[in-house]
Amino acid sequence: MMGPKEFAEACRQERDAMLALYADAGGGSAVGERLRAAGLSENQTKEVFAALNGALTDAFYTVLLALDGSAALGGQQQTFQLADQHGTPIASGDGRLESAAWVALQQDQD
Repeated sequence: MMGPKEFAEACRQERDAMLALYADAGGGSAVGERLRAAGLSENQTKEVFAALNGALTDAFYTVLLALDGSAALGGQQQTFQLADQHGTPIASGDGRLESAAWVALQQDQD
């Protein structure tokens, strides 16, 4: 079963997997190819990846909060009902997904 905590954690894992794919020279991602083509120094590459991490974190966090009704999505704020295949609530406007998203995506950010 997947509740809010597991859903938020899966989003963090997806963010991390995307960053790893971008960094993998043989990964074949369009983002990774463009970064390699830019010929950045090691320090520049580190800064770009820090920015990408921030952008992906913000994107995932905003979508999770929007699903829980605590942020706008496309200029509209409403509560969504989201459940796993067993009917376990993931988002229902009760703040549990918002809280889980903070722990999974923001708590470790500086």
